[in-house]
Amino acid sequence: MAEKISYVTADQVTIVGDWYPTPTMLGAVLLLHMMHSTRTSWAGLQRSLAKVGLASLAIDLRGHGESTQGYKGALLDHRSFSDEEHLTALNDVYYGVEWIKHRGLEPDRVAVCGASFGANLAAKIMATHPSMPCGALLSPGIDLRGLNAFEDIQHLVSDQALYIAASEEDKDSFKAAKTIFDSAPVDRKIFTPYKGAGHGTEMFGSDVKLPDKIAEWMAGILRG
Repeated sequence: MAEKISYVTADQVTIVGDWYPTPTMLGAVLLLHMMHSTRTSWAGLQRSLAKVGLASLAIDLRGHGESTQGYKGALLDHRSFSDEEHLTALNDVYYGVEWIKHRGLEPDRVAVCGASFGANLAAKIMATHPSMPCGALLSPGIDLRGLNAFEDIQHLVSDQALYIAASEEDKDSFKAAKTIFDSAPVDRKIFTPYKGAGHGTEMFGSDVKLPDKIAEWMAGILRG
């Protein structure tokens, strides 16, 4: 069962999340939602991850959900953010990874999964953490709010693994996903195309087995 947690970033933003631990703690996954969404969009995947022994932390990115308290109590609303302010969500991600590590997990036991803008955040964190074993990107974009997933993916190392999914009618994201996948310099990668499945975590509604597919894939990578 999920436990509500919070942590404070270097720029004094309070991030709220749902930590879903498991008895085995094979590893843990940081979950990053779409723009205009919240951490609750990952509830189904968190249950799937738990079934295969993976803990997970789903966070509300700054200005979303319950993560609205900024420096000196300032109220944050992502709808009024500039692109530069959206980029500061990288702090939420970096500190999320550190929060997970402090639960006793080594860096190579921590993975990431993101949707849309969250997928681009996930690509960045994988690029800057070469020990991160794997990541899943749902409906990534080439460049979203200044986060260029295509460029970041080029910095992955060969033994990192990548799972990408997108739906064909979501034309820009599908083209971006395929381009990112084809150029990823990793030995293990999977691309799952859909039709009429929607954007990001909306795909969970079209393919109810997708959370289990991602969870089982990640567990396989972490088991080595």
